[in-house]
Amino acid sequence: MDERPLLSEQDPPPTATANIDSSTDHVSKASHSDSDKFHLIICLCICSIIIMLRSRFSIEPSWPIPEFQVNSLSLTNFNLSFYHSLTASWNASFEIYNPMRFEIPYHGVTSTVSYRTRMLSQARMVPFKQDYKNNVTSTLNVSISAADSYVEGLALHGIYKELKHGSVSFNVTLVVDYGYARVSRFPQWPQLMVVVCEDVVVSVSMSGGSGYLIDGPAKCSGSHAVRGN
Repeated sequence: MDERPLLSEQDPPPTATANIDSSTDHVSKASHSDSDKFHLIICLCICSIIIMLRSRFSIEPSWPIPEFQVNSLSLTNFNLSFYHSLTASWNASFEIYNPMRFEIPYHGVTSTVSYRTRMLSQARMVPFKQDYKNNVTSTLNVSISAADSYVEGLALHGIYKELKHGSVSFNVTLVVDYGYARVSRFPQWPQLMVVVCEDVVVSVSMSGGSGYLIDGPAKCSGSHAVRGN
């Protein structure tokens, strides 16, 4: 007669133990998977918040920029020689429109007169402020002079060609360093703006060496520029 060990009622069958171990492994893997997903979601949320905060404090608000137009442009002491020498004085009056209800400090304005793409002369103005309380428009007077300045060949011939018809088209450019005083908390302000007034036609009298704006006032286009390092 074979003697076999008897299983007590408290001892579980071997198959039951294997099934319990297998179920525990599945539960453990599922728990780890849920934990990994939760950590991933938390990381994505933190990254999104950081990106939003950086965008909030590094990008300037897309507010309207000041608008410029040339109300008058006079030319005096105009003298151009075939030896590529130019003497002239330009006096321009700009109207500046403030689109916002803020005072605008202009930290500096660099004005340039050019013929097509050839610069003729340049000047820099002292800082000033535009007050919005009394009027939303202000007048900016700019004086630019050239004394025996060198003029490149293409510009020289182009000016002489236009003078035969009694007028010359100049380009006036303003590089404006400005900012809204009440929003100085934005790190990108003050801003740099380029105002371009193209083909400003001046009637020129060769005998008197003077001229004045015709077909005015002349509208100008403005856009923000990238500040160099």
